[in-house]
Amino acid sequence: MSMGFAQLLEKVVSFIKDSQTSRENVGRAIRTLTGKQLQPIEAGEQQLAYTLRKPILHGKFAGVDSGFISQSFYALDLMMIRSAGVCFEYEKGKVARSTYFPNSFGPPEPIVNTDGLEKDEFHKFVSLTRLQAETQNAAALIQELKPEVLFIDGSLIPMPADKPAADSKLKKEYSKTIQSFLELYASAEKNKCLLIGTIEDSRSERLKELLKEKILPKHELHLEGMDFLQDAAILDKTLNAGERSFAFAYANDVHKHSILMDYPFPLASQLHACYVKPSQWDYPIRTEFFSDAENLTANATRAAEYVYAQSSLYKEYAFPAILIEADLRAGLKPEEIEMVSD
Repeated sequence: MSMGFAQLLEKVVSFIKDSQTSRENVGRAIRTLTGKQLQPIEAGEQQLAYTLRKPILHGKFAGVDSGFISQSFYALDLMMIRSAGVCFEYEKGKVARSTYFPNSFGPPEPIVNTDGLEKDEFHKFVSLTRLQAETQNAAALIQELKPEVLFIDGSLIPMPADKPAADSKLKKEYSKTIQSFLELYASAEKNKCLLIGTIEDSRSERLKELLKEKILPKHELHLEGMDFLQDAAILDKTLNAGERSFAFAYANDVHKHSILMDYPFPLASQLHACYVKPSQWDYPIRTEFFSDAENLTANATRAAEYVYAQSSLYKEYAFPAILIEADLRAGLKPEEIEMVSD
């Protein structure tokens, strides 16, 4: 038994070393394209990487996150959720005032479902309910506090895994979730608030696909080991601290994307992403935002610089400070968790 464990451990260590070597080799090879003018990649972006300035923050910056616990019983499903909003008002780069929305530590909201969901559908129900709570709180915060920027911990749209089957009991919940997102976008547009979605340790491979299909072949770069890497791992050794990647459309064809196909056009085509590396010691952050094609570079840089300014306080952990605070406020206390588990 001990020999088997030792062999397994050796295999894991070998895999980690090989993966690290692949990341470094791929990253350095792609880095050689920095400074070269590429063929237009997505809507006019012609550089692999863009240097960011770190703005001195001024005005209101907000963030929203949620904490939850769920338990499935024989006849019903129970969920406790708390959505927390935080707004920092900066003066000359320092936090002068902070506001918590709707309050600093409000009680979690109990939610009961009696539809008798299967295990997979129960997980979708939990995710959809959480997204509704977050987006509704974010829209209300924007309306009430009028921040210039609002950060979301996660994507600016639901994930494909959140979408139920056509004959699912959760179709109405999914429709409500999409509507909540649309109302958040409308609130942000009405109040001139920039929405930014931030994802740490992203497992997306969209940028890798663009590299392989549109960039590397034209520069005769064929990189072994790249197929097993995801966007964040590739860019970890490609970007320097204080840089962003080129911006790209969220989906190649919004009409075929499982979530964006349910969005109105042209809004669906305006969702873009890039990667921001605030620190050399942590992975790049996937950054999502809305932009038309004409202003893509300016809008990508604006969003990326706010992420950079918010996420470079700690070298070992690069993530927006406003969302770290929101996460602390949203987390359920042990006694609240026991209310459900007991």
